[in-house]
Order: sequence, then C-alpha cells, then structure tokens
Amino acid sequence: MDFQGHHLLVALTFSLLFLFLHSPLPTNASTNKLVEGVCNKTINNGDCINALESDPRTATTSELKDLAKIALQMAVANSTKSKAYIYDLLNKNHTEPIKQCSFWYGAVVGSFRSALGELDEDTLTANYDAKVAADGANICENALASAGVQVPSISTRNNYVRLYSSIGFEVTNDL
Repeated sequence: MDFQGHHLLVALTFSLLFLFLHSPLPTNASTNKLVEGVCNKTINNGDCINALESDPRTATTSELKDLAKIALQMAVANSTKSKAYIYDLLNKNHTEPIKQCSFWYGAVVGSFRSALGELDEDTLTANYDAKVAADGANICENALASAGVQVPSISTRNNYVRLYSSIGFEVTNDL
C-alpha cells in the first residue's frame, strides 16, 4: 500500500469511528416499549427501567395491565421487606421517629396491596392507592428529619417507595 492509500485508510477509519461514536444510540435496545412509555413519566426514568427490568416477566409483557400487576407486586414485595427491616430496627433502637416509620410502613404496604387488588375492578382506586403509598414514606422521612435523625437505610427504602408509587401511579393512570 502506498503512502497516499495509507493516509486515506486512516482518514476513513477515523471518520467512521467519529460517526459511530456521535450517532444517537438507544438507551437500551432491549427495553420493552411499554416499560419505556411508563418510565418516561415517572420520577426517575433510569431507576424505573432498572426496577421493572429486574423482573424477567417484564421483558415479554405487552399488556399495560400485566405490567401494572408486575409493578405493584414488586412494590408490595419491596415495601413488605422494608417494613420488616424497620420493625427489626425498631426492636434494636426504640426511638420515636423509627416507631413512626414502622407504623407508616404498615400503611405503605396496605396501599400497595389495595392497588394490586383493585386492578381488575376499579383502576381509579388502584391509581389513587398507588399514589398515596408514597405518603407513608414521606411522613417517615419527615419524622426522621424533624428529630434530627439520619438513618440512610430507611431513607433509601423511602426512595424506593416513592419510585414504586410513581411507577404504580403512572402505569395505572393509563389503564
């Protein structure tokens, strides 16, 4: 290969590399379009997609009601584990803010369960129940802040409740 041909090949290679690196790529080519549509409306698109895609059923879901069931089942499971965690924490550290969090997580779990149970009969109630589930997490977080108590593990759980509440609200809002 002559000198000019070599320069042409190098220039072509860099041009193609530049075009490849600067062309728009989908965020995740395998993300279900239904998931994208719901998650784009939530409080955190990326966390929503990660949460929903953690359940293998999501990949093959093509019906919004099925996605709503998956999302609300995940919300119930997550908040139930969080409630148990906070209850165990309360037994070790019996402070008023943690006591309030323990109480309000009962309401969080109840709201998510109610939303799941209402999906087939009353989607408006399911939508409302999914939305108000975040109230318990917000009250918990406010109780911690008001007392000047920082419990990052509870705050993280509160953020998950807010995320699942947002997902549940958005997915049932379109039913």
